[in-house]
Amino acid sequence: MAEQLTMPRLSDTMEQGTIGRWVKREGESFSEGDVIAEIETDKATMDFQAYADGTLLRILVGDGETAALGAPIAIVGQAGEQLPADTGGAHPVAQTAPVDPVAPAADPPAVREPAAAAAVGEALRVSPIARRMADAAGVDLTVLAGRGSGPDGRVVKADVERLIADGGTAARAPQVAPVEPAGPVPATGDVRELTPMLKAVARRMAESFSTVPHFAVSNRIDMTSADELRAGLNAALEGTGEKVSVNDLIIRACALALVEHPQAHRSYVDGRHVYHAHANVGIAVALDDGLVVPVLAAADTKPVRTIAREARDLAARARSGALRQREIEDGTFTVSNMGMLDVSSFTAIINPPESAILAVGAAEPTAVVRDGRVVVRSIMTATLSCDHRACSGADGARLLRSIRRRLEQPAGLLLDIEMGG
Repeated sequence: MAEQLTMPRLSDTMEQGTIGRWVKREGESFSEGDVIAEIETDKATMDFQAYADGTLLRILVGDGETAALGAPIAIVGQAGEQLPADTGGAHPVAQTAPVDPVAPAADPPAVREPAAAAAVGEALRVSPIARRMADAAGVDLTVLAGRGSGPDGRVVKADVERLIADGGTAARAPQVAPVEPAGPVPATGDVRELTPMLKAVARRMAESFSTVPHFAVSNRIDMTSADELRAGLNAALEGTGEKVSVNDLIIRACALALVEHPQAHRSYVDGRHVYHAHANVGIAVALDDGLVVPVLAAADTKPVRTIAREARDLAARARSGALRQREIEDGTFTVSNMGMLDVSSFTAIINPPESAILAVGAAEPTAVVRDGRVVVRSIMTATLSCDHRACSGADGARLLRSIRRRLEQPAGLLLDIEMGG
């Protein structure tokens, strides 16, 4: 019997999801474990996989369109099966599921509600991404009025792609009176909707900066010995395809320092302090249009070579949108390194419920005094932002001093068990 496929919960903060693209098209069959669609959440793009064999009978939410949690996005069933006259009355039993779901699907009564689809214009229903594609290609969408493959004949991305492939028309759609903007916009330029990820980043950073009492401490760290250690490690790893980066050493130093200073490694949650048994270090990864923070779990228990291997894998899959849900959760601390962008120093915003984040600038040749002589050393500025509800200024200073000591005396980073001090 035909069943509704509903928008799943793919993140703990997700309120809606956007169909990045349907991997399967209407009429195509799938097997258990096949990826049916890619769904953009507020944190990452996730694969939507099949629980059982079936056929994608009808797509209700097209490429580039958004639906609320639990809203129907497609009808699935068996090949050749007749669709009910009222697809809204189909049993809302999800036949597919996301990788690593974090919560069960919404209650059945909730998924019977149809997804709300905002139309762009009254005479012609067009998704925002389809409208931008048509404008860029110079095609006339009026020929598709009421004949789009989206809900209620809405024109979606796939329709525009087919129209362009078929030659379309070079004529522009008739000009209509502009809609009065809700607020001031630039006289020239492009106004674009935020992706779910950018919306989430904007919301969380605004909440953090306005509700978390931040303070920051900075220190200049001599990275000369760490650079020498890294060069030696990479020489030993030559031919293995592995490399150790400066950031890998920083992650290891932070992880060891965090477990040494539990007063600076706790979260303020609902008026209580939550202490963390292990340092789950988030690694800020810049995307073409957004930011994602995969988490290196229990980094304090992993040697440098393992950290290097796992961090490289996480960053690569973050950029390709292939992170699993568990890999972006449960961070206790974050390292944000902009040294590769020639940034000397900066202050980062905490990602709650974490209580601290380390902002790392570029290591630069600098004249310093050592043993009464002026010498050139590789100096890096690191700034630690802390939640004042979770740790005091002295706690933050001690944590940063411990990180600095480990990087300036980096031999200890190679020990599986670090001696305190």
